[in-house]
Amino acid sequence: MLSERQPAAISATGEPELRDRCHFGREFDRTSIDCPAFQRAQFIAATSYGKPLGTHVACAHLVVGELGTNQFYPRCALGTDVERLGWIAMMGPARLEVQRALGAEFERLYPDSLRKLIAAKAESLAEPPDRRTSRLALAAVVRDFVEEFGVFVTTHASRIAELGFSASDLTARVAIVLGEWQNSARLDLPRGEEQPAMRPEGPAPSSDDTAVAGGLTAGRRPV
Repeated sequence: MLSERQPAAISATGEPELRDRCHFGREFDRTSIDCPAFQRAQFIAATSYGKPLGTHVACAHLVVGELGTNQFYPRCALGTDVERLGWIAMMGPARLEVQRALGAEFERLYPDSLRKLIAAKAESLAEPPDRRTSRLALAAVVRDFVEEFGVFVTTHASRIAELGFSASDLTARVAIVLGEWQNSARLDLPRGEEQPAMRPEGPAPSSDDTAVAGGLTAGRRPV
């Protein structure tokens, strides 16, 4: 996750008032989350050397906010409470439930897919420049993930259409984003850093903001 410095209002007590702060982090591993905008996503922690530490439950809208130098907080990419409610109204409860259900189903069918991507990328980053073994292995893992993802969205094409996407376009976008990630210096999987993935009128233009960790989200909301 990338950090983004946000201006903060000052409360009556003189403390910064972070209106886009996420207050639900401790609930992410529960069956039910109080936040109506919550979209389950896997977060795979890793050391600074690229060694995966474990998989945790996060929200697809959770990003790192930066209040000042080395001052970070959990930020909701949807914005303030009012902006979050506006996004929920724009999306509609039915479409959000479809998105949640599809994400949960993909995670159930392919529980290790994201972990394999991170592990393969960590090995690739640690490999000496004059060797290609790990990079070739990473390419194979990426191909396998795209194939699995393509089979899944094709099987659920009618429900994917309810979210404003075609199965083939969504698979192609994920393939492009993962291909760029595969050749980059970043270990963390690409995800939407600022805005939610789906929008009522259909998919956004292809970009590096496809939230692969969420499995079924892509792009930023248009401004």
